[in-house]
Amino acid sequence: MAADTYILGTDAQERERLRRQHELWLPSARSAWHRAGLRDGWRVLDLGAGAGDCSLELARVVGPRGRVLALEQSPAYVEEARAAAGGEQLPWLEVRRHDLASDSLAPTGFDLAWCRWLAMFLPVLDPLLDLLSRSLRPGGRFVAHEYVHWETFALHPHGDAIGRFAEAAMASFRAAGGDPNVNRRLPALLAERGFCIDGLQPLPVLGRAGDPWAQWLERFVRIYGRELIRQGRWSEEQAARAEAEMSAARSAPGSYWVGPTVLEVQASAPA
Repeated sequence: MAADTYILGTDAQERERLRRQHELWLPSARSAWHRAGLRDGWRVLDLGAGAGDCSLELARVVGPRGRVLALEQSPAYVEEARAAAGGEQLPWLEVRRHDLASDSLAPTGFDLAWCRWLAMFLPVLDPLLDLLSRSLRPGGRFVAHEYVHWETFALHPHGDAIGRFAEAAMASFRAAGGDPNVNRRLPALLAERGFCIDGLQPLPVLGRAGDPWAQWLERFVRIYGRELIRQGRWSEEQAARAEAEMSAARSAPGSYWVGPTVLEVQASAPA
């Protein structure tokens, strides 16, 4: 993956998808931060911050006595996050351009590091693990929401084309150097570095009959489907079949979506 691009893209449609995605997942993020003890005055690292949706939320919690350092590789997202922080007058939120796969950085003394769907795109995890080891204070918390079982992505009971889309998407992630099931490995790698694994919690997704979760998954099929067509992993015919399956599911009471399973990891840095 190039240093300034995402496999998922950064265009307006993808940005809108991410905005709606953030709204859906914000309650889960807030619950995770609460379990980690996040409070006023804390110093927080937001890793792979995108356009700063979580960064803004974190900055509101820690307040002016705290600090949020958001690290993001995309210049477009860095600019957007900085503009949002300035617009909300949050000077304790700093946004830096940073490639977690290659750039060196050693900020220290942070109480919490957070990431969501970041590690799955990294070709190697050592730079991320090194950063966590250096940056968190003794006992500082790391919270990650990453996929553990991407294969659960499906539309039931009639979603053959959606199933082929899921296979193509996973293949594209791996071809770009990522791991769609990275949380099968991440807890053990943290433990090897002396982190205490405080909690593991699956976060399943179920969507029905055009509800917000179903809409989120449909939107991903449409937007990323175009990229898969560009890559030659998907076709216009397959996209049309998937669209027909999604349309039929909206009026079928027994149809439902299952999203890729997320695993929440809560870990503490070595004392």
